[in-house]
Amino acid sequence: MQSRLLAGAYEIDITPPVGIDLAGYFNVRKADNILDNLYAKSTVLKVDDTEVAITSCDLCVIPRELVLRIRELASGWSGISKDNIMVSATHTHTGPVTAGLLAGEVDSGYVDLLTRKVATSIFMAKKNLREAIIKVGRGKEDSIVFNRRYLMKDGTVVTNPGKLNPDIVKPAGPVDPELLTVLVESTEGDPIALMVNYANHIDTIGGTGISSDYPGVMDRILKRFLGDIPVLFLNGAEGNINHIDVNDPTPQGGYGEAERIGKILAGAVIKVLSKMDSIRERLKIKTSLLKIPLRKPSKEDIERAKRLLSEVTESKSKELTAFDLAKGSIEIERVYAKEILLLSQLDRDLEELELQSISLGDLALVGIPGEPFVEIGLAIKEKSPFRYTGIVSLANGYSGYIPTEKAFDEGGYEARLARSSKLYKGAGEEIVKEVINLLQTF
Repeated sequence: MQSRLLAGAYEIDITPPVGIDLAGYFNVRKADNILDNLYAKSTVLKVDDTEVAITSCDLCVIPRELVLRIRELASGWSGISKDNIMVSATHTHTGPVTAGLLAGEVDSGYVDLLTRKVATSIFMAKKNLREAIIKVGRGKEDSIVFNRRYLMKDGTVVTNPGKLNPDIVKPAGPVDPELLTVLVESTEGDPIALMVNYANHIDTIGGTGISSDYPGVMDRILKRFLGDIPVLFLNGAEGNINHIDVNDPTPQGGYGEAERIGKILAGAVIKVLSKMDSIRERLKIKTSLLKIPLRKPSKEDIERAKRLLSEVTESKSKELTAFDLAKGSIEIERVYAKEILLLSQLDRDLEELELQSISLGDLALVGIPGEPFVEIGLAIKEKSPFRYTGIVSLANGYSGYIPTEKAFDEGGYEARLARSSKLYKGAGEEIVKEVINLLQTF
């Protein structure tokens, strides 16, 4: 006799107040507007004695210590094992600072409330369990995704070198246009939740307004078709991917760009929904803790950072994003100098990465605690024994960018030493090997 699948879902508003620091840039940005609200969205699945929670939060990153706090509370309230809870961030750059990275301070009061709200979404999703089925499908959307690292005429590789830059030779890597869509619905045919897995950076708006960016737009459009259900955006291997087409002179920023991308994604999801496979088999979850060596600043790095920070420079209020890296700036160099000094104070040589995989029938979702390069995600998908494999980046912690060894040799922003890029150069390849071993044990 086939076991019953039970499923429930819930979403809760996690919008911070104005005045909070926003995450993801090299300068401090104080939120002075709310463009749209942020949410934590949870789906709980249960088959027999196995139950898992999958949570997506409209945040830039969720550090490991915050994940552990959320799990502790959610497990105590819901009874779901702490190890069976996946907590991921969408990576919106117009959400609040939740970790010490580059610029901005963490608001501890907000984080305390956030912890309780995310745990509440998991508890309520468990409370809403009912008999369900799961449908899975895949589509392709390649018009809004581009590798953001480019080989230049002088042989260097540059991140975001600018539109119509005549020195661009070609992209330094591929993209992953796959759109994996998972629909959870009751046995009566009522939608319960939708999960959308797609690899792309979420940084279209900029400025100082709080926003969930294009996943929020996609969510609101899909709700018109499916009803008021949680739509979880699970970001894929997006470490070296973004939405900028360097061959198109049209500006690609602001809320209008978020709306454009959100509409395109929603349309692609709706197409997938018309043709999906039903899966209803045993639910499994497995985890591996991988210890990865950390890169440490040299004595020369530290002395250089101290000298730079001792120099008096005029402070500027210009917004500094990853798009400014190719131009160079003393302000950005000072940010990196501070990062070097902070890394020099680390009292450990290893970073523990939790690699988590949830499987149901032909579907596997793989959680990786950082921003893996797209080549890493593609390698896992190619070698996975599952028909459908989704890479969930920024899950269960944040260990920064995870480039390929090739990218370390090329250099560039993502490989530059900082708290947001501190794993040793072989980390990506080790992760691929460990994840495949994990998937093959199901």
